[in-house]
Amino acid sequence: MLTEKLTEFRRFITGTVAPHAAAHPSDKWVKHIIAQLNSIESTLDLVVSS
Repeated sequence: MLTEKLTEFRRFITGTVAPHAAAHPSDKWVKHIIAQLNSIESTLDLVVSS
């Protein structure tokens, strides 16, 4: 179940957030959102791998 959620989350990042971030690389809010999403992804990855 968590592996599926991690996959969904990664697809959200690569399919939705990454293109927006590429279009607006200097946007303060985009940088903040990317940092937060990377933190969530890292936490989910640790939970899945344990």
